Amino acid sequence: MIMYLLIFVAKLTEVALMTIRLVLTTKGYRIAASLIAAVEIVLWVLVTSSVILGLRDDPLRAVAFGLAYVFGTFIGIIIEDKLALGLAQIEVIAELDLAREIVSKLRSSGYGATTFDCEGLDGKKVSIELKVHRKDVPLTMKLLREYDSLFVTVTDIRKLSIGDIRRRVLPGQ
Repeated sequence: MIMYLLIFVAKLTEVALMTIRLVLTTKGYRIAASLIAAVEIVLWVLVTSSVILGLRDDPLRAVAFGLAYVFGTFIGIIIEDKLALGLAQIEVIAELDLAREIVSKLRSSGYGATTFDCEGLDGKKVSIELKVHRKDVPLTMKLLREYDSLFVTVTDIRKLSIGDIRRRVLPGQ
């Protein structure tokens, strides 16, 4: 029983680290991703060799290994969501008059908001673009939910090439 638990915990840790490392890699955190990879590969070698060498005599090791892979992925995603590393772009499409009100509120709350005139199925609209830290997305969405009839999308930004986004302490933090 202790062997199954060791396999499960070690594999779960390895897969959670792998999930986080992949996200860090895509967001350009090279050093952090490399350090995690070093720990990850040591765990992989130890766990995989333990399972393979004992598989004939104890096939339940493979079950513990497989279950840990599933739960490790799930846990890794939860951890990455909590870390909320990187940046996001929020695009808001609104009616012209409502857009003015929203932009005014956003800017007075410390957001940088860029607007573009556009046209939708029902006529003229305004597209409002915000670049924010991912940690600020929930609070920003809460602010936007105060308004009706918006179309809002949130997209991850891999890397900011030029410029910066100053992280302000937003209301409610």
